[in-house]
Amino acid sequence: MTLPHDTCPVCGMRAEVEVPSVEYHKMYFHFCSEQCRECFVARPNLYSGKIGKERSEILKQRTMRLAEPLDSEVTELLISRLKEMMGVKVVEGEGDRVRITYDLLQVTEIQIEKVLAEIGVQLGGGWLERFRRGWVHDSEDNVLDSLAAPPAACCNRAPPGAGVK
Repeated sequence: MTLPHDTCPVCGMRAEVEVPSVEYHKMYFHFCSEQCRECFVARPNLYSGKIGKERSEILKQRTMRLAEPLDSEVTELLISRLKEMMGVKVVEGEGDRVRITYDLLQVTEIQIEKVLAEIGVQLGGGWLERFRRGWVHDSEDNVLDSLAAPPAACCNRAPPGAGVK
């Protein structure tokens, strides 16, 4: 069941009653999925107010190496589960790799990795792969945190109230 006239602030779809709402700055926000709710809770400034209305897509394309090649049945399951996620645009599975294109404003690699774990697909465990995933997680966090931060004051002007005696 959908809530009348309420859209998800993360993806713009109609909100669902089953997904708990979040109160932020004395306003209630409703979501279409738990994934969108999770994104909002992590960075509410990014999805509320003026910043949320001005944003567009931030497409990321990643190739994730798996611990072992997948058979065709698991590949089909993996592709269908990932395509169900908000913000996932393209998924291709081949051998021990998954190529995915997604909108960072709607889904992160950490959320994608959770879905892989839920269906029993293990990621490559070599040190280089673990390092790469950690770097991706940090860089995605930095991008999202920067977008959610309030605009900085201009360095060429004195702050409000400066020089007043």
